[in-house]
Amino acid sequence: MTLLRKTNLPLRIGLIRISSLGDIILITPIIRCLYLQLQKPELVLITHPDMLSLFEHNPYLHSVIGYDRHDTGKSAAEFLGTMPDLIIDLQKNLRSQALTLGAGVPILSFKKENIKKWMLVNAPGFHSKCSHVVSRMLKALSPLNIADDGAGVELHLPPGEGSEENKEAVIAGDYVAIGIGSAHETKALSFEFLDRFLAIQTLPCVLLGGPNDRKKGEAIEKKYPNMVRSMCGKTSLLQTAILVQNAAHVVTGDSFIMHLAACFSKPMDVVWANTIPEFGMEPYYGTKRQFRAIYHQVHELACRPCSKTGFSSCPKRHHKCMTQIAAWIVQVSNKQKYPEPITF
Repeated sequence: MTLLRKTNLPLRIGLIRISSLGDIILITPIIRCLYLQLQKPELVLITHPDMLSLFEHNPYLHSVIGYDRHDTGKSAAEFLGTMPDLIIDLQKNLRSQALTLGAGVPILSFKKENIKKWMLVNAPGFHSKCSHVVSRMLKALSPLNIADDGAGVELHLPPGEGSEENKEAVIAGDYVAIGIGSAHETKALSFEFLDRFLAIQTLPCVLLGGPNDRKKGEAIEKKYPNMVRSMCGKTSLLQTAILVQNAAHVVTGDSFIMHLAACFSKPMDVVWANTIPEFGMEPYYGTKRQFRAIYHQVHELACRPCSKTGFSSCPKRHHKCMTQIAAWIVQVSNKQKYPEPITF
């Protein structure tokens, strides 16, 4: 790709990824590879205001701008201040495409493979899996000669133990971090599953989730007061990340916590309920790090997957993709064996 430059200043690239909370972590390899392989371009990210803190300490970004949904109709240039030399759309939906209208500069975007996802949901017997979304985003950057560095996803936390985020997210000793929530209830760990799971654990457990998970977290903590501490709705995104980073092990559904655990190369167990790994949104450790995730899912269930995202409740009203998951005892060991990563 040939970019017309008006000055000798560093290449200026606008990146667009507005949502969602879990998926936003998956653009971090793109940011790093662009910066390191294009001789330190000026990278500006447009994202959801609630996610700004996740990029506050990212050394590869020049700046991060919050996208206000009430500003629909604004162009990328209006958000960025001046038009960049290139726009990379890492969202590829109506909102992000509206930002690029009339840009007058090259625009790169990736394949979403929505037809394949639709087939996985609606065509029994269809078994072709999607390429990982990170691989698809990197492939879209091939005109820039960008290649995967194999380092996986990452999150840059505030430096030093004295930061406010660190002070508020310190829990002594080994513990299991459990991500109980999700934007879609059919992907979240249910109360019934958590009850079965916690009944056989021996390590202390810390429950992580947002404000919508507070009641569920408090109910679980009340039932298991000597081994469970709920932090649901009590921590910022960075404090949640620190709690994941300091955990001995992570248990989670298909959620933000799953991707956070991969950032810190944490061993984890992932419960895949109504979604499946074949959608291409798995934890992305990278090829240079050990794949440290074990998957728990109900394979022989005709109604699964029922959606590429999720629902507020089970369409069949039985939620067997969650209720039929057997509980297991978390084993914390550096010698634990993990399956080989799935390659695409």
